[in-house]
Amino acid sequence: MPFIFILLVFVAFVVPLSVKKINQGQEGLVEFLGKYQKKVGPGLTFLIPGIQTIQKVDIREQVITVPEQQIITMDNVSMAVDGVIYVQITDPYQATYDVNNVFMAVVSLAQTSLRSVLGTMSLDETLSNRETINGRLLETLDRETAKWGVKVLRVEIKRLDPPDDIQDAMSKQMKAEREKRAQILEAEGYKQSLITKSQGDKQSKILEAEGERESDILRAQGEANAEIALAEAHAKALELESQAAVAYFKGAAITKEQLKVIEGALGQNTKYILDSDILAGVSKIFGNAK
Repeated sequence: MPFIFILLVFVAFVVPLSVKKINQGQEGLVEFLGKYQKKVGPGLTFLIPGIQTIQKVDIREQVITVPEQQIITMDNVSMAVDGVIYVQITDPYQATYDVNNVFMAVVSLAQTSLRSVLGTMSLDETLSNRETINGRLLETLDRETAKWGVKVLRVEIKRLDPPDDIQDAMSKQMKAEREKRAQILEAEGYKQSLITKSQGDKQSKILEAEGERESDILRAQGEANAEIALAEAHAKALELESQAAVAYFKGAAITKEQLKVIEGALGQNTKYILDSDILAGVSKIFGNAK
């Protein structure tokens, strides 16, 4: 009975101290009497109570806040600056044993690097080159934290604010620039409207001139066609007159020959009966002669 009681006490107090759970996204560093022994992954790990200990290290991506600080630019303007850093521990051993409080070390390095970068830039440069500042900080931090087993993934500057008086001056300047741009745009719009109107008038005159030219061409073509038709009609009339004259003189010649025959016959006192067509031809000849 005492043995069972001792066993139960052992199980109740010793087992929880000897079994440790490592979650997904963590790694464990096992120490034997304070000295690093091995690294373990997610799952259950059994330790010797009082002899072995374990430190859990989060190897997921983490966000570190860089506190606000006052930084003086190259042109002696004090600016309030803060930001965030996205980091990930790639080597738990280095992050634990090569630096004391790795995240505090990263923040201190970020603040120092910020002062170095902004100290070489003017106020205007800092306000207009935020991405450049982020890039330079990322390059510096990633290079310097590699020896701590840390990978710097991104750096983002959140605040980059000059003093209130400078902000007021900048606000007034921006307002003046906006008004100036508005006036320029209004003037450009008026100028463009004049150009458009001028081009429209020009195009209208061109179309009007083309219309008059086409009208003149059509009128000239109509007159020419009328003259051609008149000439053709005149030529046709002349042709008909010519045909009539030819027919007339041909008929007159035949009638003349017939009269000669009649004259010869009459001279012999011979009686003849004349065709009515011959008499009509003779009558026509004498009628025309009159």
